[in-house]
Amino acid sequence: FALLAGVVSSAMITMHGGAYLAHRTEGVIQARAVKGAVGAAIIMVVAFMAAGVWLQVIDGYRITSLVDTAALPDILSKTVVREPGAWMANYERYPLLWLLPVLGLGGAVAAAFLLMVRRTLSAFVASSLAVIGVISTAGVSMFPFIMPSSTMPAASLTVWDSVSSHLSLAIMFWATLIFMPLIVIYTSWAYRVMSGKVTVAQIKANEHSAY
Repeated sequence: FALLAGVVSSAMITMHGGAYLAHRTEGVIQARAVKGAVGAAIIMVVAFMAAGVWLQVIDGYRITSLVDTAALPDILSKTVVREPGAWMANYERYPLLWLLPVLGLGGAVAAAFLLMVRRTLSAFVASSLAVIGVISTAGVSMFPFIMPSSTMPAASLTVWDSVSSHLSLAIMFWATLIFMPLIVIYTSWAYRVMSGKVTVAQIKANEHSAY
């Protein structure tokens, strides 16, 4: 399953990068980017669906004891069992979560179609939605587990076992509040500077510039 998950992530990243490259280029390079991104999207969809089927039959993890989320983190204070289909429990409990894998699949299919008709910006947006859907699907499937242990299930890390102290969380909150806007502003400026297609004429006109 780890190999299959690796195929999904690699194909997803290739699709997303190819969509961006197709939007920034033209001619032969754009055609190659479209071909690679569409192929990656197909591989991602097939592998993602195969992983979903596989998850329903392999052993997942389920907490069988009560969890006091307000208590101090104690990795061994819980009991965990492994059982087939446990990774799908959250979807059975909250059916609306099925929208996440649908977003992953639908975004990839839409990105491939839009690339073929050269709607590159829309394809990049669709590819971004696919990335959100795939990553969110993995997170929802594993929740509340972050790092399951195959040798000692009770020692598996969950979101409650791995939480930081109030002081650490407070520092991270204020650091995020201060620096995140700066990062957004800088990134927006960088994308504005690099906006537009990279063409042969542009490269020749700026051949003495640093990229």
